[in-house]
Amino acid sequence: MRKIVFESPMKAVVRQADKPVCGRGQVLLKMRRIGVCGTDIQVFAGKNRYMEFPVVPFHEGIAIVEETGEDVNDLEPGSLVTIRPILSCNMCYSCRKGKKNACMNFNSLGVQSDGLGADYFVISREYVYPLEQDADLDKVIFIEPFAVGVHAAYQGDVEGKEVLVVGGGTIGNFTAQACMLAGAKKTAICDISREKIRMAEKSGIDFAIDTSNLTLVQAARQCFEEFPDVIIDCAAVPAVFTQILELAGKTTTVVIVGNYSVPVQADIAKIQRNELTVKGCITYREEDFIRARDLIEEGRVYLDGFISKRYRFSQVQEMMEQALKNKGINMKTIMDFEGE
Repeated sequence: MRKIVFESPMKAVVRQADKPVCGRGQVLLKMRRIGVCGTDIQVFAGKNRYMEFPVVPFHEGIAIVEETGEDVNDLEPGSLVTIRPILSCNMCYSCRKGKKNACMNFNSLGVQSDGLGADYFVISREYVYPLEQDADLDKVIFIEPFAVGVHAAYQGDVEGKEVLVVGGGTIGNFTAQACMLAGAKKTAICDISREKIRMAEKSGIDFAIDTSNLTLVQAARQCFEEFPDVIIDCAAVPAVFTQILELAGKTTTVVIVGNYSVPVQADIAKIQRNELTVKGCITYREEDFIRARDLIEEGRVYLDGFISKRYRFSQVQEMMEQALKNKGINMKTIMDFEGE
């Protein structure tokens, strides 16, 4: 079979490898589609602090069940499935408290361990989720990133509250949509990219603000009487985080979703004196993933036009270079395994 390897920064190659063997409690998957995430772009560029080269990339995927191992009795070969790619040890402090997404031995496919960038992939049954057999791949490929938004809304406890999402890329847009679906009173999103603001407007988000010439405080004045109850950071830009702390009012909740590639200096006095609640947000819980799947299959998430570029397996180097170059304007790049 073929597999993709990021050998070093900016270098993706296709290699031949043995087809994996399906063991007890496992599922052998034939991959059909991959979505390229901002984390994948970081890994490709060598700017992710939690990985080492070489690595087989990618964690957003749709597949067909090729084979099931012993003790797997609830999936049939030929079933269309998606994969929850955050692996947990089930034994550490966090896992024992039911917070497996914050596992102390955190392991994301395509970062800490080899990912879905191969013709076949084998994984424990617990991470495989069936889809409707006739599901639209252009829709269900977004289940994994939408789950991030669902968890962000949960962390922000947004029901009945006014929410500002900073950063209008795929994760930011999905976070804003998830907040609305979770019952937020008012949801605003901002970004410096006019293309992403147009997508937010199409998605039906209450307020979509172009901040290319505005501070966050100025943007917030267009949406809220004073300041938002919850600010969700999907931008992961140190200078923007400083603005978030400037904007935050007394008792505001700040949720950090974006993946910062460098340490950030913060004015702790602003957090202390304003009694802010600052929450980290890492991936999602299993229930968030299932809710994301259900919402997308029910057609409750706006997804039209989210696919910016399509590539084939053999075009991985070109695909990743494009994704990196255009990360400021792209929503989602996808790779199909078929058609070559």
